Amino acid sequence: MIHSVNPFYAARSTVRASRTPSLPTGITKRVIGDATLYRADCFDVLPMLEPVGAVITDPPYGIGFRYRTCDDSPRDYDGLMTRLVPELTRLARGGPCLVWQSLLTLPLWPRYFPKGFRVIAACKAYSRYGSPACLSWDPVIFWSESNVIREHLPRNWHMQELGPAYLDLNVRGNPVPCPKALPQIRYFCDQVRSDAILDPFMGSGTTGVATILAGKRFVGIERDPVYFEYACKRIEAAWKERSHAEH
Repeated sequence: MIHSVNPFYAARSTVRASRTPSLPTGITKRVIGDATLYRADCFDVLPMLEPVGAVITDPPYGIGFRYRTCDDSPRDYDGLMTRLVPELTRLARGGPCLVWQSLLTLPLWPRYFPKGFRVIAACKAYSRYGSPACLSWDPVIFWSESNVIREHLPRNWHMQELGPAYLDLNVRGNPVPCPKALPQIRYFCDQVRSDAILDPFMGSGTTGVATILAGKRFVGIERDPVYFEYACKRIEAAWKERSHAEH
């Protein structure tokens, strides 16, 4: 579906939009406080970036899920991961990378992720909200060239209870069909030992919000214009919240 008018666009008093001569055509850069955001295909931006220190991202899984602007085709998974993992390793500067995956691709993980990678069980318990309580979990791949998982996370699993407030905030108005839980992402952003975090598949900006609220710098990339504008709106709100708390 093509949107002629972006329903999530809003005035941003603290946002600076720019299209500088140094950026290739088609890439828009926007700065919101400690967040630097790019609207572009991540593979057009990643080679231009300096190392950040840590990566937390939720890329396409190659399971055929249809998003607004892509179908997450299994035939694209090999090409995606072959290009993506080396770039993430470089930009993490040998530091931690945390990448969400689907159990459907489990047999393929040793092919793409560095030797010695670990799997974190990101567990979610949904409180009763008009239906029986639900328990689920997502696998998160962890790797680092310079340290081990225990230096960033106290254990290889994390449990987060999500109540009605989470469901309201993450379903109503969010253009992304399956946004990650902010409290869970915030846990990882708080724990990793880095003052900056990169998410090259920013979506609706959950990792950016969590990074800003954790008091760190954020670099995000998103190619879908509707997702990008919604992410900017959420990240700006988080930056204002953090600034108010600091003053």
